[in-house]
Amino acid sequence: MIKCIAKLVVTIFCISLLGCNSDSDQSDIIKEQRNELWYSDIYGEIKQISGDSVVTWQVTGAFCYPIITLDPLPLFDSFSQKYKDQLIYERPYDSGPASYRSIQNIEDVCTDGILDTIAGNSYEFDAEVIFQLFWLDMQNHYAFFKERNIDWEHIYEVYAPKLHGNDEEQLINIISEILEILSDGHTRLYYNLDEEPISFEAKLTLAKRLEQEAHDLELKGEAAENYIIEQTVLVRENITQYLNKATQPAFIARNTLNSFSPNWGIIDVEGIQVGYLSLPHFVNFIETDNLERQDINYANEAFNNLLDEVFIALDGTQKLIIDIRDNEGGYDIQALELIKRFISGNTLVWDISTFYAGSLHELITVYAEPDSRPYYQNDIYLLTSNGTFSAGESFALAMSTLPKVTLVGEPTAGATSDTFPRMLPNGWVYELSNEYYKNCEGLNAEVLGVPVDIEVDPYDKSARGEKKDLTIEKIITLLTED
Repeated sequence: MIKCIAKLVVTIFCISLLGCNSDSDQSDIIKEQRNELWYSDIYGEIKQISGDSVVTWQVTGAFCYPIITLDPLPLFDSFSQKYKDQLIYERPYDSGPASYRSIQNIEDVCTDGILDTIAGNSYEFDAEVIFQLFWLDMQNHYAFFKERNIDWEHIYEVYAPKLHGNDEEQLINIISEILEILSDGHTRLYYNLDEEPISFEAKLTLAKRLEQEAHDLELKGEAAENYIIEQTVLVRENITQYLNKATQPAFIARNTLNSFSPNWGIIDVEGIQVGYLSLPHFVNFIETDNLERQDINYANEAFNNLLDEVFIALDGTQKLIIDIRDNEGGYDIQALELIKRFISGNTLVWDISTFYAGSLHELITVYAEPDSRPYYQNDIYLLTSNGTFSAGESFALAMSTLPKVTLVGEPTAGATSDTFPRMLPNGWVYELSNEYYKNCEGLNAEVLGVPVDIEVDPYDKSARGEKKDLTIEKIITLLTED
């Protein structure tokens, strides 16, 4: 039997239901008098605010149960505006707002009843109930069944009859099979927060490719792990050897200090100076020690300060390579800060819609204004791969429409939606894809990925062994042919 519930999950679940968020700016009398209920059907939740505490109720169909509160009350209050019986929460970590309407009673929404959870003394696990809630919530909020050729009704018909009683391991295996059918890297199950989530991706990332190579070489255990590490280091070393002598030492030093941070240098190509900027993610400077959401403006400001340093260092280069081949994603609004450095006028970046109950609901159209800080207006080569994921893809989706940008490598992973975190009464956390991104040309890249202009295998094994990077080699060839 798999141990399905981590103590951490239960502890967080129990603490979150107490809603112990304080607000020192309000008097005790006002806190005691405050009693509000805000319901968002599109996001399937109710915020119950009493005094200085908030309890979040998940709404699945017409069932409700209390869950972890990810947005602490001071954050929710600071970024919310009320308009009569409407509330707009301008989420300071997301591209778009969440809308709520005032309700009088929880029972008005939760007409099928309030469910017990693992935080209560009377909770009893029932695999069939948990599966039905998971299936129903996915039906209401998952945006890409059509794009992934999934008949969700058929999934229920196949798997629901297999469930019985309180067999948690069987339920984990069934949900795992379903997630593998979806092969959406943004839709995953955390049955134990001490372990990696159950998740499947449709395309090979660098890490998955190296795992396959190790398997083909019949390497196992420590030998396989060492092979993956050595080949990952080799990929980085192969990039480094293209940099000129003036910028290579600093590039190596930054990589040694933190190989998972932005890095930059200059490549000399027959008199042409080509800037190189590597971006492994868009979670730069963000504190991620706990589950609570936060205003990430402090991190974006630090990221912008770093970008100032980058573009001052690359000032005078005639071309720029931006490498997001292994970008794991992060926050779209951080990627937006970088996009501002490449535009010359007000630019439509993304049209974002949220899926709910069979339809897309328009959320926001995101525009960007040029940044007055150091910027770049010359030609750009954007390197992508099947491992370019999430916010990295959102960045590529927007950049692909700019006239001076050429995409080189492989189409991106095809997982462009934000992750929508949800919870089940037994404490399991799951995430799903509920948002639909389009660029200014109307392209949505879910499943297929953002297409490239020039296709090159970014991690070719033979070239890797010859200490070459085929993508950079291709760009050098293009520049020397000109």
